[in-house]
Amino acid sequence: MTKSLINEQQQRLQQSQQTLLAEWELRSEKLKRLRTARAIEADTAVEFKLGIQIQNEEAKLNEINCQLSDIEAQLQLLSHTKIIPYSTPQSKAHQTFEVLSSTEAIEVFVYHSKQDEKLRNNLEKSLHNMEIQGDIKLWYQKKIRAGKDINFEINKQLNSSHIILLLISPNFMVDYHQSEVKKAIEKCHAQETNVIPILLIPVASWQSIKLGNSRLGNLQYLPKNGKFVTDSRFWKNQNEAFVQIAEEFAETVQQIADETD
Repeated sequence: MTKSLINEQQQRLQQSQQTLLAEWELRSEKLKRLRTARAIEADTAVEFKLGIQIQNEEAKLNEINCQLSDIEAQLQLLSHTKIIPYSTPQSKAHQTFEVLSSTEAIEVFVYHSKQDEKLRNNLEKSLHNMEIQGDIKLWYQKKIRAGKDINFEINKQLNSSHIILLLISPNFMVDYHQSEVKKAIEKCHAQETNVIPILLIPVASWQSIKLGNSRLGNLQYLPKNGKFVTDSRFWKNQNEAFVQIAEEFAETVQQIADETD
């Protein structure tokens, strides 16, 4: 494969990407109009029909997000491609390429209630060394830049993540059930993305929260001893809990890295 052929592939992928982004914008605007219409609709039958249309548009947007993630992955692969000529008889002379092996950070999506931001920040500090060493790359909603579409960015990051951290607390219980992110996380989990509950603040029945056909209680949580970070009966201080979480999380990251090599 020649360099020009790789460039052609990149151009085709970029054109497809632009087409999908344009479609995403149109459908996103349509979805907003449908939601507004449903919110003010008094007729039950019409409201039901609007709900069906909303579900269809959400499904299509998720499909587009997946396609965009695939294109980004292909573009990244091509950008790490090296053309390697080698000696052969003149009549059969040609070029081939190999994908350069490179260690890439494990993408980690952190989902938490806005009210738990301080605890999320403390967790991030405990994982800081892993991040600066390039082992992981943390992402959470606050990292969305001004002017970006929130739903698009969240779905984009979810589809590219290797690990999803769910920060369990009473605030999480309320927000998660009301959030549209729940459906996207369920879809990622069904595609075998690693979902890990992080036990922050004690709350009853968190294990019973459904995640598709599974429940959060069936997943391996951190810390593995099942003690919530803020439960002072079991920890000298919260830092001790976060240190243990970081150590156990590092083991998980290493396992995933080994599997993807």
